[in-house]
Parts: sequence; structure tokens; C-alpha cells
Amino acid sequence: MTDFAPSPERDFFISYTGSDRPWAQWIGWFLEEKGYTVFIDVWDFRPGSNFALEMQKGTQCKQTIAVMSQAYLEADYTNPEWAAAFSSDPQGEAYKLIPVRIEDFDPTGLLQSIVYVDFVGLSEETAKDQLLAALKPRGKPDTPPAFPRANTTAKTIIREVAEKVGFPSAPEMATEEKDPEKPVSTSTIPNAKGAATAAKSPFWPLTGVIDNPAQFFNCEDTLNRIFESLNGGSSVAIIGEPNMGKSSLLWAVSRMAEIWLESPRQPVLLNLARVFSEQEFYADLCQALEMATVTGNAFVRAMYRQEKQVLLLLDEVERISQKKFTHHIRQELRGLSEGSDAPLRLVIASRISLDKLFPESYLEGQTSPLEGITVEEPICPWSDETARAFIADRLSDGPIQFTAVEIEQLVNDCQGNPQKLTQACHQLYNRYRET
Repeated sequence: MTDFAPSPERDFFISYTGSDRPWAQWIGWFLEEKGYTVFIDVWDFRPGSNFALEMQKGTQCKQTIAVMSQAYLEADYTNPEWAAAFSSDPQGEAYKLIPVRIEDFDPTGLLQSIVYVDFVGLSEETAKDQLLAALKPRGKPDTPPAFPRANTTAKTIIREVAEKVGFPSAPEMATEEKDPEKPVSTSTIPNAKGAATAAKSPFWPLTGVIDNPAQFFNCEDTLNRIFESLNGGSSVAIIGEPNMGKSSLLWAVSRMAEIWLESPRQPVLLNLARVFSEQEFYADLCQALEMATVTGNAFVRAMYRQEKQVLLLLDEVERISQKKFTHHIRQELRGLSEGSDAPLRLVIASRISLDKLFPESYLEGQTSPLEGITVEEPICPWSDETARAFIADRLSDGPIQFTAVEIEQLVNDCQGNPQKLTQACHQLYNRYRET
């Protein structure tokens, strides 16, 4: 049996100092569960044995795992243990010494030059994965890596999403055959029987979510920043006035997540304007996750037990500040979203900053339960330059063109609101069609 194998034939000697014993036993137990053999003093030094001789047996194992902390480096008996492994493989070619860092400190001396396994800040499951990966002869992953996106723009990803989900391209406008010597202008637009009547308005949709990637405009930089925050381990709060495109951004993030998230997460998009109680929130969320409906702490336990990795996108998050939603739901969302390996990563759309949104913000000494875990992404009104670019993009080289005076009037009237500008442009376009 494993426990009685001669120590020189065992795979690993676990070297540690007394204060780090829980770590040493956790490592030893996990490795033996995975079929490796381990030599560790608390299990193998039996009553009546000679401590020094037993330690000598330990150093004869195939490899030594050093449970590395500041206390480990300062202890009297641990230096000879790791030094024995180091001296037998000074070049590190046989990986005789495998340090595992369990606290945040910088190794010094000879240990400074040895690559270690870092457990600091990891969950238990991630720590297991890191340890097993370190024992492989190569670091090649078991699954193919994702296509690199470092230099890929959001515009490219939007196009890929459009192709993948089969969305139609931007509305095509019927055009008449043009005389190359005679440019189209407002004075030469055909009458109701001509091409202008057949031309479809390119200014859509007039209300609601833009769910056609071909119609996105001026969102590439914002999407780049959102995914940069998500891939950096932060949740995101999209903050802006009504009708500024927050819902459309949430939709875009949910569709782009599969392509652009470095660590895969299941996107779940909930519009809380359609949710009228805390019970309904949990029911809708559990249904989207294909879980039995549970609430409160039971939901938290289920998320950790099932090890689900979810990108939760919440529109109209103001809803959960109302009376039918207790503060517990906000605290549970925070708890499930903290840490690099958290079950949830949030993308929240709100009209006001989260530190001012929830009732906890107004109690002395307390702040919003979601403050500090989200990176705020403000959605600002369009500049005049952006509004003009939008009009030019939509009209392109179609049969209808607005005059410079009309464009200035449209830009001034919309005051940077994309929806107002789209609606006003649509009305003017239709007037031209009816001429």
C-alpha cells in the first residue's frame, strides 16, 4: 500500500514548517488522491523513530515540494531539506525542487531563481489545477487556446457576431442609375414614383434595443473597455441617462462574450423591468441557468456547488432598489462576484452611479453593496462631431442626402441623445421620400 512504500521510491517529500502544516497535509492528501505517493513527517514519522534519519529518508524521494512562506525560510530545519533537493539538481533540469508559495512574499537567496507554484489568492479548485499542471513535463494545455484578441477591435468582433448569428446586413437602399457627371443632391431627388420612394429609411430602430450588429455605431471603444475590465477580473457598471444605448450595449456584450472573454462564462441577460419581486428574480435566473429554483443562501450554495461560471447582465438594475427586493439580494450578488474565480461576473446598466443607487448608500458608515466590485463605464451624450458622423454613415451614398442646414438643425435639436437623433433623422428622411 502507499503508506508503506519505502521513502526513496515515493514521488514527493513534503517539506514545511510547523505553522504551515495545514497546507502540507492538504497538498499531501490531494496528491495521494491523484495516485501519487507522498512522504510527510506528520504521517510517516512513527513513535520510536529517529527524526534525523527519517528526514534523511524524506530527502531521498524523487522530488521535494517546499511549502514556501516567510516562516519556512526562517525555520532552522527547513533549509537543509530544500537545499538537499537543490544540490542534487542545481540546474533544475530534473525538477527535483518544486516550491509552492502559500503567502504573499518575495523569496530571497537561491530560492529567488526557482519558478514556484503560486497559491496566493486562488480558490481550492484552481489551486488543485495549478499544482497538477506544475507536475506535468510541459505546460501545454489540454484544450486548444483561444484565437488571440489583443489587437482585435470591437468592430471586428461585432462583424463576426453578425455573421455567426445570421443577422441581416444594414438595410439596402434602392438606387437609380446615376449620371457620373451629375451628382445627387436635394434638388435632384426623384419624385414619389422614383427611387427615393422605394428607398428604405436607414434610421432604425426608433426605440428599444439595437439587436442588429450592422446597426451599431460609436460603441467600439466602449465595448473594448468593458471586455478589458471583465478579462481583468472586474465587474462593470454601465452608467448613463435613459435612451443612451445602455441596453444595446448589454445585448452586444452578451453576444460577444463567447468570442471575447478569455475565461469562458455563460452569459445570462435579465431585464429587471420585467421582474416584479425577489422571488421572480431568482426564478428567472435559475431558469436561465437550468437550475432548480432556489433563493437566498440556497442559491449561493448551489452556484458554488455546481461550479457555474456566469456572466450576469442586468438591465434596469434600479428595480432591485425597490421595496419588494431586500438588501440580501444585493449582498448575495456582491458575494458571488468577488474574486478572480467568482461564480458571477456582473455587467450592470444603471441611470446613476451605484454608490448613490441603493438605500445602503444613505446609511451612516455604509456604502452600496455593489460599490467597489464594479468598474464604472459612463455613457456620455454624443458630441456634435459624432452626431454628424452618424448621419453621414446612415445616408452613405444613397439617393437621399440632407442639406448642411438640416444636419446642423438635427444635431442641435438632439442634444447628443442617439435615440432622439435617430427618430428626427427618420422623420426628415420620410419627408424626402414623400416629396
